[in-house]
Amino acid sequence: MSTKTITTFLKISCFFIFIGRGYQHLFWDAPFRSLLWDQNLLEPIINSIFKMSWNDYVTSLEVDNYIQLTIKITGVFYISCAALTLTIHQHSKQWMKNIIKAGGVSLVILSLLITKDKFYHLAMFFEHSIQFCLPFVLLYFLKNRNRYRLQSILKIILALAFVCHGLYAIGALYPIPANFVTMTLNILPVDEPTAKFLLLVMGIIDFVIVIGVFVPKIAKPFLIYAAFWGIATALARLISPLTYGFSVDLFHQYSYLVLYRIPHGLVPLLILLTSLKPAKKLSFVKDEDILFV
Repeated sequence: MSTKTITTFLKISCFFIFIGRGYQHLFWDAPFRSLLWDQNLLEPIINSIFKMSWNDYVTSLEVDNYIQLTIKITGVFYISCAALTLTIHQHSKQWMKNIIKAGGVSLVILSLLITKDKFYHLAMFFEHSIQFCLPFVLLYFLKNRNRYRLQSILKIILALAFVCHGLYAIGALYPIPANFVTMTLNILPVDEPTAKFLLLVMGIIDFVIVIGVFVPKIAKPFLIYAAFWGIATALARLISPLTYGFSVDLFHQYSYLVLYRIPHGLVPLLILLTSLKPAKKLSFVKDEDILFV
């Protein structure tokens, strides 16, 4: 696999992440309020600096409008990052690379806010590792072009995402997310106990996949499964609500969830392709140089 193709894969993956998050911020919502409405953390600041009571602050329409405006500005920023990822190259100006880097930092902050919103579950943060790491991975590869180190980095972030997804699916350290069960019930003709059992099986498979991708001799089938499962779980976010009937509004409401998860399938596919040995170049000779016996 050529360096150009690897770079294109990384660019497309980053594009889907940024365009999906941009879509989310522009048309729907983001968990900014999990921080901005944290009374224990912000009440002293609101009281002393802004001279407002906490009740006035959280019920103010003006404040809420500012929060909503900040969310939409962030969405425009993500869309800009998405456009830049398609045009950036090794010799791009530093300001372009700095914008992608800032986009990656913003994705880290977003993952921290999501984690805070989900009761500080550490697995929730690292489940997003593919999403917030890929912009930095793209910048790293543009600079270093080291495909073997790239492969190691991608395996680590893939493992983090799959382990955390598995922890939720088996319901060991954390409760099984309700949307996991709902998606299974909507897509498959099973009852709730069967759905939970299937999630347990899928969670165990997640852990097996993590082990398998680090064993070179058997990694290929595990990476193929991981690529399929990454795309399937992304599409499930849209297929599940559409089982109630097709609706443009439903498509609009859930499609962004698919977009920023597509790299969950592209990353294992990229690992697989970078592990393939490049084809040997054929050497040609002139007809008159051929010896006939």
